[in-house]
Amino acid sequence: MAKIKIQFTPNTTAQLIKGVKRDGSSAFAKAVTLKGKAVATSISKMLVKTFNGSDVAKALRGQGGTDLPAHFGLSDGTARALADGMAALVGQSVQFVNKKAGNSVTVRIQAVSDNWTEYLGIPGAEYMSRPSNITIPVARWLLIDPTIDVGQAAYDIVFAGENNKIDARIQKVSRSGRAIMVSLETLGGSGGYVLPAIVSGRAGQNFIEYTLGQPGVAKEAASILVSKIG
Repeated sequence: MAKIKIQFTPNTTAQLIKGVKRDGSSAFAKAVTLKGKAVATSISKMLVKTFNGSDVAKALRGQGGTDLPAHFGLSDGTARALADGMAALVGQSVQFVNKKAGNSVTVRIQAVSDNWTEYLGIPGAEYMSRPSNITIPVARWLLIDPTIDVGQAAYDIVFAGENNKIDARIQKVSRSGRAIMVSLETLGGSGGYVLPAIVSGRAGQNFIEYTLGQPGVAKEAASILVSKIG
């Protein structure tokens, strides 16, 4: 199963090599096997904490500067559930792959499957917007394809206070209570919805790949491994 690989830095690799030489490759591999569950639990907690600290996760929980629940048309509770669901999948994904070659042992930490379709079933991942009957693919925008199709491009997001004529509709039908999607025809034909900047991928990565792929995350995961089996 394809995974995001947490790569070791030269320093952390040196720590692992030192541990193997000290205890012997067989003992090292046995320790990883025996303590793997506890190590995986510790690394999972670290990854979930890192995920929860991302701009997107904080925004979904109403803690960021961008009002993602309003942008996506989600109630605050549904947006939090979406963030919680993604965090749970991240936390459940940690695995170890041990490979022995001669007298050496390679330990690779794997986390987060790149098969993002499993995230599409999380509550709040998508919904049918009314009365437009447009499917709003929230999780797909976040993790797979942060673009808008032709149908959605015919609409724009209007926040409370931006248009007095629409404020009443926002209060009546908005899931978030703060914004609704309105057709460009109603708005006079101008505009067009664009996803918030924090949703757009960086260097071809979605926000989970980018957040958990930082060198500091790999170093912390390796340090946890070394401390638990050293």
